[in-house]
Amino acid sequence: MTFLVRVAVFGTAMFVGGAAVAGPVSGKLDLTAATAERPPAATKGWLDRVENPLAPARPVNVTSQMIVVLDGAKPSSPGQVTWELVGESFGHPVMGAPAGAEVLIKNLSGTARTLIAAEDPKLIPAGPLNPKGSKSFRTTEANKIYTVSDSEAVHLKGKLVVVDSQYVTTVDEGGKFEFGEVAEGSYKLRIFYKDGWLDGTTDVVVGAKGKTEVNPKVPALTASAKK
Repeated sequence: MTFLVRVAVFGTAMFVGGAAVAGPVSGKLDLTAATAERPPAATKGWLDRVENPLAPARPVNVTSQMIVVLDGAKPSSPGQVTWELVGESFGHPVMGAPAGAEVLIKNLSGTARTLIAAEDPKLIPAGPLNPKGSKSFRTTEANKIYTVSDSEAVHLKGKLVVVDSQYVTTVDEGGKFEFGEVAEGSYKLRIFYKDGWLDGTTDVVVGAKGKTEVNPKVPALTASAKK
């Protein structure tokens, strides 16, 4: 499933890795078909979980577990990605980072955490991450997915997706996303959800002037994600 979207962006001309930068590219995901089942309870209580008889349960927030990537631009200057711990979870349970980027985890909660990446225990510096503190590490290998968790808090888990692209961003609750500065050229837009990449890509052509919204349709999430 491939869609062709021509995107003409505007803004101050800049250069990244020798290519002219046209400006921001933004859009909104079409979430019409993107329904997801509520996950099972993390722990078993004395009684089985039942639906609230007075008010319907709030739908699962699928966009917090999504990132959007424009493939076609190697990470020439990957920079820094900030990933926040808020309360008892990550602000974005799924976070993307260009290969080579510095990932800065900020603990905005009031609880110390000891984080570890299951796929590479040496990725995150050892020791507790204290409240209001931060830890940083560098992503060196593209096309890797790391599961970051705290062994003392089974509910706290995040996915770090390292991509071979300069352009990767999160999605807000309404499905909106934006890439700050994009170089003129042709790209393929991909969507990562929860554990893997969704089926289908969107062809995006970025021109030198003007602006067009990109509104990719998200497929059903029940069996779409691929590792």
